[in-house]
Amino acid sequence: MRLTLKHRVLNAKERKGWHSFFVEIYDDGTRVYEPLNMVADPKDKAKYRAARQFCQDVIAKRQIELSSIAAGLKPSSFRYRKGDFIQYCREVAKKVRNEKTRENWECAINTLARIEPEGLEFEEIDKHWLEDYQLHLLEHYSQNTARHYSTKIRQAIGMAIRDGYITENPNDQVKQITEKEGEIKYLYFEEVMLLDKTPYRHTRRRVAFLFNCFVPVRPGDLAVLSEANIRPSSDGGFEVYFRQGKKQRIESIPIAQQGMVYLNQARELAQAKLGRELKPHEPIFDIGHKKWYGSMLKRWAKRAFELHGDELSLEIRTHFSWACEELSPHWARHTGATMLLNVGADLDAVGDILGHRDRKTTMRYAKIQPRTKRSTIAMMPSIASGDDHEEA
Repeated sequence: MRLTLKHRVLNAKERKGWHSFFVEIYDDGTRVYEPLNMVADPKDKAKYRAARQFCQDVIAKRQIELSSIAAGLKPSSFRYRKGDFIQYCREVAKKVRNEKTRENWECAINTLARIEPEGLEFEEIDKHWLEDYQLHLLEHYSQNTARHYSTKIRQAIGMAIRDGYITENPNDQVKQITEKEGEIKYLYFEEVMLLDKTPYRHTRRRVAFLFNCFVPVRPGDLAVLSEANIRPSSDGGFEVYFRQGKKQRIESIPIAQQGMVYLNQARELAQAKLGRELKPHEPIFDIGHKKWYGSMLKRWAKRAFELHGDELSLEIRTHFSWACEELSPHWARHTGATMLLNVGADLDAVGDILGHRDRKTTMRYAKIQPRTKRSTIAMMPSIASGDDHEEA
């Protein structure tokens, strides 16, 4: 049996030219490949050498373990007490630096701990266990939540294989739970106009949502938006910008004219509350906890429907009647993107505004409104009736 360190060159935009390492296991004419979950940039020579050395150390350890297994022995590294895999997952989560990502890991691990209250040994993790685990998730959670939890645990399994705790990779034998495309929920422009003319006691939250409809930033970014995130743009206007993701790349969104109206209103409200000018890093919008914000939006929308619902066409009035029950902070971003696409904005341009890396993500927003479909179909030419044709 021979183990050889191999690599493939990545073509992804962010890691183009990087090497992804894997091990080739050659035994009696049969080749098996196992990922090492390690990538490195060959241009960064110091880190690249360290990554290769780490992989070679893992392979050396794996060689010893495979040789022991072939000889009918069970390596000492597999003598773990009950529940060690769950504890292993917790140790993995502790090393995650991003707070939000760490929270996601903890949710997945806590769910696993509830499914396996007696604990889980490394040797129990195989194809059948992973199938049962994913089936349990699908029975008790939505498809996307099940996929989310499964993804973290499958990642942990991959790491445990890399570290030599598991011999066979069930991830290769069990298909991952597919992602279900979520419905993009949005408001019609007429509905936004009704909200604009409907007062509400939580004025700063009201203005924040209206601003977000015309400047489609993420709700999390809206909550911390400050003067430090607003800068002049080259066309004489202004734009919002943030540093996003692990690579801290800059994303910018030009502020529409109507967005500037709400931004200035929010500034005035914030200054009135503080009794002074806002400092550069103080939040402009006061939306409070996301749960309170979401509840307020529903009450505000219901009030707008009661006061002005009769002004809407039947189609939009029907839409707004159920939208009042489901309105959430995310609808503002969806509304902004959908309004742009329905007035003919370029899909790639909208994707760039939203900060999407994949065009497929933006395509989810490109659902043409029903009335636009009907007006388009109305443009279809008609064939003259038979009476208008001369008989042959």
